[in-house]
Amino acid sequence: VVRNTAAVIVGLIVAFGVIMGVQMIGHTIWTPPADLNWNDAEAARTYVSQLPFLALMFPIISYFLGALSGPLIASSIGTARPLTLSGVIGTVLLAATIANLIQIPHPHWFSALAIAAVLIGAWLATQLANRKRGSVQAED
Repeated sequence: VVRNTAAVIVGLIVAFGVIMGVQMIGHTIWTPPADLNWNDAEAARTYVSQLPFLALMFPIISYFLGALSGPLIASSIGTARPLTLSGVIGTVLLAATIANLIQIPHPHWFSALAIAAVLIGAWLATQLANRKRGSVQAED
């Protein structure tokens, strides 16, 4: 239990670290105005609506890579089934993504892609971890 809990915690740290890192790259390319008040929904909506498509893809890619990397790391540490580890980490990431989508208004297509990116990343992590575990067991 302790090992699996540690695996989930490390997986979440990795996932959020990857998400933040990729988004920081995007923010260095498309720097938001210093006076932008993210708590002002209309100002945030206006800013986001003016961003080019590629700028909006950085968060989508970050969600996918975070949902992929976190569970893969957790699966390499923990002893629980990859589906369990991916499920826990994916659920936390999905909740954080939805909270972000509610807090900062985004286009509907972005919201759909963001949620899909988390789900697909966590699913793919489960598939890859299952394959790796299967090949390790076959070698034993």
